[in-house]
Amino acid sequence: MTVNKKNKTKKLIFLLSGIIFLGLAYIGIILPGFPAIPFILLALFLFANSSGKLYNWMLRQKIIGKILSDTNAKKKNLWFKLFVISQLWVSITVALILFIDSYLWATVLILAGIIFSYITYWLIGWLQE
Repeated sequence: MTVNKKNKTKKLIFLLSGIIFLGLAYIGIILPGFPAIPFILLALFLFANSSGKLYNWMLRQKIIGKILSDTNAKKKNLWFKLFVISQLWVSITVALILFIDSYLWATVLILAGIIFSYITYWLIGWLQE
């Protein structure tokens, strides 16, 4: 496989993943208790590495653009990072209490929360650079 074909495949995977996470972000905006900001940040990162048009489109959106500009305005603010990650954990806690009654799914959800917390912390730092 050539380097150019690998690069196109990577961009396509990033583009499709970005669309999925953007959809989850919109669900999070509408649905109370479902975090939106981590998904917005992840979609923005994926679009930045796959499609400049979608990246710029996200920045121009009324709701998402405001969240991103607010994020960017909080230069290296640890409290903002903790706030975003705490939103994620509140959602996970609500899901654990109300919907999860299996130890397996509780473990999967907690591990996913740890992974998304790390990714969110890293993405906010990337966005602020």
